[in-house]
Amino acid sequence: MKSILLAFTAVLFLSGCSAPSYKSTNLNHFDAPEIVIIKDTATRAGFQNTMEKWLTDNNYQYVIKPESSPHDLDKLTIEYVGFWAWDLALFLHKAEIKGFHKGQRVADIEFNAPNNFNLNKYGDADKRISNMMDLMFGKVTVEQ
Repeated sequence: MKSILLAFTAVLFLSGCSAPSYKSTNLNHFDAPEIVIIKDTATRAGFQNTMEKWLTDNNYQYVIKPESSPHDLDKLTIEYVGFWAWDLALFLHKAEIKGFHKGQRVADIEFNAPNNFNLNKYGDADKRISNMMDLMFGKVTVEQ
């Protein structure tokens, strides 16, 4: 019984240590004259709004296309998805932004905030989405 309690406590403690994290394969200074964002209707509108603000602030031209639109092979096409979770407050739990050009995936950014005892999961979603865009366009690295 003592060993079961000790094992449970260890698992509980270790799961509480997981902090939000990013994984990234970025574009490496990709210069696209125009960017297409494929709207994800299942994701909260604020996600797309933050991406649009980031693109505008960084002088990128973009258009929004419906969810079922085919990729324009001559333009950078961005697809995204975000999932929110509830743990005393709503927070961005998981997110992914993918970039495609000429039929190939050229960028893949993932964010994960485990739903555990770490209070860092409650960070600002807009800032985290902007960080993902910075990663995608090579303005920062995961280490930064």
